[in-house]
Amino acid sequence: MPSIELRGVGRQYGDVTAVKGASLHIKDNEYVTLLGPSGCGKTTLLRMIAGLIRPTEGDILIDGVSVVDVPPEDRNIGYLFQNYALFPHMNVSENVGYGLLARGESKGHTSRVTEEMLRFVDLLEWAKFMPRQLSGGMQQRISLVRSLAAGCRTFFLDEPMSSLDPKIGIKLRYEIKKTARRLKLTVLHVTHDQADAMSVSDRIIVMKRGGIAQVGTPRDVYYSPASPYVAHFIGESNFIHATPAGENMLLAGSYLFRVSESVGSMQDIIAAIRPERIRFERRLENTLDGAITDLDFLGPTTRFWVDVGGLSLSVLTAKRPDLVKGDNVSVYLPPDDIMVFPGVRDLKDELQVF
Repeated sequence: MPSIELRGVGRQYGDVTAVKGASLHIKDNEYVTLLGPSGCGKTTLLRMIAGLIRPTEGDILIDGVSVVDVPPEDRNIGYLFQNYALFPHMNVSENVGYGLLARGESKGHTSRVTEEMLRFVDLLEWAKFMPRQLSGGMQQRISLVRSLAAGCRTFFLDEPMSSLDPKIGIKLRYEIKKTARRLKLTVLHVTHDQADAMSVSDRIIVMKRGGIAQVGTPRDVYYSPASPYVAHFIGESNFIHATPAGENMLLAGSYLFRVSESVGSMQDIIAAIRPERIRFERRLENTLDGAITDLDFLGPTTRFWVDVGGLSLSVLTAKRPDLVKGDNVSVYLPPDDIMVFPGVRDLKDELQVF
């Protein structure tokens, strides 16, 4: 299966930089997601690798060979667009077999491969139906096996769940991941939805302003974000401006916190903690007293906003459904769950996506 390598890849449109200095390596049989807000450059990067856009700098290699001058049709990449790109005048069977016939395969061979592909995705009984008669999830599966039938083993997915009902999207992303694992495909998946990225990826590439903010496993980018931006974009975080007050101590306003890492020599510190890591309890340390200013009941969990001396904290918990707006509470911030980011003078600028 093919591997993909980027070496300082960039794309400039006049004075606008869409992608800058992107370097990464996607291994054989790896499911990688490009994650970021709209306009961060993820689709531009995907299209450069596919050959639909030429980079203005850097190099792109597939299996160690530069493909910058190779046309898209010769890169053996299946590209699944948001709208599935099925031929509306062809039935399901004709759509799947089109690529085989176009490259000169016999009708008999094309028919056998098409039947095999449709049986693989449990859509053989829909072979004579037209695309408009299928659900979005079914059309996505047809688009996938059409590329498989044509021999592609690398797939690019550009926001494949964006137009689907959320429940169908959850089912479909599981099916795509299962198919990729079974057939040992290399997949590069573009999305702005962190749930998509977290659930299917071997690794996630978090993008910001045309650059790569962090590359890591879903657990890496969630539990060990490289910056406040990643901590903000992947999941949620409470941010607190602080200064060192000892080897493992932070001072935020009048509150003193113990943290697990050494902060003695750091400056311009932003501390962060996930809402679900904060507990409604009192300990000897890292405990703040305040009052609930608002809450949202979310079914399995409830989100509380707690004011502690002018600092508003978001707390997400499956416990304490008895608490109501105005209640006085104590919240505990576990030292091991407090993330520390030094050198951040302007948090607003750090979190700005454009």
